[in-house]
Amino acid sequence: MYEQFGAIEDPANPGVVTFRLFVPSDVPSQFEGGGLPRIKSVRVVGDFQQPKWNAADPTTVMQPAPKAVGGVTIGQVYSVTTPKLADNFYEYKFYIEFQNADPRYIADPCTRYGGSKDQNSAIAVGGNDEVVPALANRPPLNDLMIYELMIGDFAQGAPRQGVSPIDTITVNLQHLVDLGVNAIEIMPWTAWPDDGFSWGYNPFSYYSVAHQYALDAQNPSDKIVYLKRLIRDCHAKGIAVILDGVFNHAEAGAPPRGFGYYWLYQDTADSPYVGNFAAHDYGLDLDYANGCVLQFIADACKYWIDNFEIDGIRLDNTLGFYKSDDRGHGLPALLADLRDHLSTTGRKNFSLILEHSWDYDAIDVVNKVGATGCWLDKYRSGTMDMLGRRQIDPGIMRLLDACRDFGEGRSAVSYIENHDHQRFMNKVGTRDQWYRTRPYAIALFTSPGAVMIYNGQEWGQMDWMPEPGPEERQTSIKRVSPRPLRWNELNDGTGQSLWDLYTKLTAIRSAHPALRSPNFHPRFWDEGNRQLGPDLFGIDADRQIVIYHRWGDAGNGRTDRYTVVLNFSDSIQRVVAPLNVNGVWEDLLSGWKINVTDGRWGFDVGEHNGHVFWNRS
Repeated sequence: MYEQFGAIEDPANPGVVTFRLFVPSDVPSQFEGGGLPRIKSVRVVGDFQQPKWNAADPTTVMQPAPKAVGGVTIGQVYSVTTPKLADNFYEYKFYIEFQNADPRYIADPCTRYGGSKDQNSAIAVGGNDEVVPALANRPPLNDLMIYELMIGDFAQGAPRQGVSPIDTITVNLQHLVDLGVNAIEIMPWTAWPDDGFSWGYNPFSYYSVAHQYALDAQNPSDKIVYLKRLIRDCHAKGIAVILDGVFNHAEAGAPPRGFGYYWLYQDTADSPYVGNFAAHDYGLDLDYANGCVLQFIADACKYWIDNFEIDGIRLDNTLGFYKSDDRGHGLPALLADLRDHLSTTGRKNFSLILEHSWDYDAIDVVNKVGATGCWLDKYRSGTMDMLGRRQIDPGIMRLLDACRDFGEGRSAVSYIENHDHQRFMNKVGTRDQWYRTRPYAIALFTSPGAVMIYNGQEWGQMDWMPEPGPEERQTSIKRVSPRPLRWNELNDGTGQSLWDLYTKLTAIRSAHPALRSPNFHPRFWDEGNRQLGPDLFGIDADRQIVIYHRWGDAGNGRTDRYTVVLNFSDSIQRVVAPLNVNGVWEDLLSGWKINVTDGRWGFDVGEHNGHVFWNRS
C-alpha cells in the first residue's frame, strides 16, 4: 500500500507528478495507541513551483479522499497532481497547517529520494530507468560469501571513479568478481539526515535512495537508475545483493527535521508510528504495537524486493522490535508477511538475516521467527579476543561449529570483522604481521554456513575506532566517521599476500559445497578439555593446534571429506592428522597430495598456518 504514496511520475504522461500522503484512521487495523494528527490542510511545496517553495500557492493544496480496505476506511489519502514538469531533479516538502499549532514543513515519509539539503524529499522527473532482472539460480544463504560494503568508503579513492558513488561501485565490480565473493551486503542506502557523515543507521526515509550516494550534477534526472544498474550488473556477474535495512528506529532532529510520520502530528506524542515497543537503543523507536507501522515497513521491504530485485535483507538491531511472548506484532509478524510475499511471487532462496543479540541467543530467535539466519557476532568477538591475547582456547570449537543449533535450512553468517568494530588487523599491531591472521581466515572459510568479509579486509586495511561504551566516551574519534578504502595497499607486499590468501579461500569454498554444509566434528566439545580427543580431533590448547572434520554429499553416492589442521602458534608444530579414509588426500591450500594407508598422517605445520585436506570417497 505505502509504495503507492509519495511523489510518482505518471508513466502514461511523462512529466506529470502526483503527490500522495496517507494518514491512518483511528481503527484497530491501523493503531490502538496514538491519536489524530489534527490537520487543517496539506500542501506540497518545492522547487518545481514558480515561484519556488511558495506555501501560498492554491494549486498545490492536497485534497483528502478516504482509503478503504475490505470495505473499512483505514485512513485518508491527501493528493495533488502537477502540470507537466520539465525533466529535472525536484526537491519538495509537505506544508502542514494544524488546528491549534504553527504550521510545519515535513519530509514525505514515502519519498523515493533524499534531497540535497534540509532533509527535503525529492523526485527525479524524466531521465533513464532500468528493469532489474532477477538473479538466476539465487543461492541459499549458507552458500553465500558476502562482502560487506560501505558505499562512500568503497567509492572514495577507488581505481575508477564513477559519476556517483553508487556508479563507482558498478564500474569496480570486477574487483569483487576477482576476489571470488558471490554476494554484497550494502550498508544502508536509504536517506539519513543531510547534516553530516553517516553509515545510514539513522534513517528518516525508508523508500528512498540517499542523495549523497546518487549525486551526479551532470545528469540531475538520473538518480535511482544508478542503484538499479548496480544490482543489474551484480546479477549479471552472479553476485547477490543484500539490503541492510534499519527498521527498528527513525531519526528526528530539531523540529521538523527527520521522520515525516513523527512531525505529521500536531502533538508528536500522538504519532502511532513512534513509540517504545521492545528494547530501546537508538533514535525514535518505531511502535510495532500498531498495524500502520508493520504495514509501512513491510511495504518498504516489498518495494525494494519488487522494484530492485534484491536478494536478501539484513535486519538491523532486531532486539528493538522483538518480544519473545508476542508473535502477532513486531519481528515475527513482519517476517511472516515477507515470507508470504516471497512465496506468492515465486522468489526462492531470499535471505532474511537478523542482527539480534551478540551471543548465541540469537540462534533461538532465528528458529522461532522463521528468519533465514543471523549475524553470529560471537564468532567475531571470540576470535578477536583470542588474536589479541595471542592465545586460542577451547571456546574456539563452538565458534567453528557455527551452524550448531540452527534449524534445518537456517544458517549463521560468520565473520572476523565488520563495520561496527575495530579491524581484525588492529589486534595484530602492524600490517607486516598479517600472517598472524592467516589461520583465522582459513578457519572462517572452512566453517559451516555463510561467511562475510568487510571491505578492505582483503588487503589488511587497518582502521582504529573506539568500541561502543566507555572507550567511545573517552575519545574524540567518532566511531561513525569516514574510513575510505586505501586501494593502494592492495599492491604492497601485505596486500598481495592477503589477496592471494582470500582469493584462494573463496575459490576453495566455491568449488567445495560440503564446506558450506552444517556438518562438523567434534560437536559439543567440552570447553574444559584442552587436549585433542582420542580420535585426534579437537584442540591442543598448549600447542595452539586445532583439528576438525567437515563432510558432505558429493553426488553419485560419494562423500567429500575434509580434515582441517590449524596452527595458531609462533612455532612449527608436529601433528598427526586423522585422515580416516585411506587413499589420496589433497591439501587444497598448497596442492600437496599424500597417499594415506593407515588413516593418519604425520607432518609439520608451519607457524600461523593451516592445511585443508580433502578426500572424495
